[in-house]
Amino acid sequence: MFFLIQIQKKSFYDYNSILLSFFIITLIFTYYKINYSLFFKKYFHLKNIIYLGNQEDFFFRSQVFSFGNTIPILLYSIIISFFSVFVFEDANYIVFETNIDLSLFQKWILFSLPLLLFIFLRLIIIFITLRFIQLTIKIKKIFILNFLRLTIILSLLNVFSSYIIYELSSFDFAFAYLNFIKLIIIFARPIILYSYFKRISYDNISKILLVILIADLIPSIILYDNLLFIDFFKYLISLF
Repeated sequence: MFFLIQIQKKSFYDYNSILLSFFIITLIFTYYKINYSLFFKKYFHLKNIIYLGNQEDFFFRSQVFSFGNTIPILLYSIIISFFSVFVFEDANYIVFETNIDLSLFQKWILFSLPLLLFIFLRLIIIFITLRFIQLTIKIKKIFILNFLRLTIILSLLNVFSSYIIYELSSFDFAFAYLNFIKLIIIFARPIILYSYFKRISYDNISKILLVILIADLIPSIILYDNLLFIDFFKYLISLF
């Protein structure tokens, strides 16, 4: 009963923007599943997330930034930004204290940009690191694919569970939970990647460990603060 009362206390805003945002997310998700079913399974199927894998021949034949590989990054950005903006709006968080009258839909689009740029920044760091470390093209692509699929699924699970906690408790508690789980992911993802490559490419494990440290762990710690996204979001709003 207490949880139901907490949910009923929440106030919801701008139903048209929420419906439009949800429709766009569903449309992209459905289009991707129908037209890129093999890619969809490799990024979102639970078995492939748990066991990872290195038999995605279609992935190795395609460009990393092909349409089939960039849609999951787009979905990652817009889904996380939708729930983040919705919670901030609902909680009347200070980030939305602005003189500019923006709808929830406009805020969602704007907040998607920092997240989209963030994941591409992480990929650029990986690409630069891999250029200076001698590994086969296949191993490099396996690393990028597994980094993406782990980042996407773990981040989405974190956001979904944080949102549920927010609905049942308070913004402060949910935000603390989000940061705590994010910290766990920062250290869990390198461990998972290291364990996987130790099984399939033991001869290159020292090089792969170096890639994990330089391209994954260190940037994750440096970019850990969620307020960086909020500050960038404020900057985007100020441009209007």
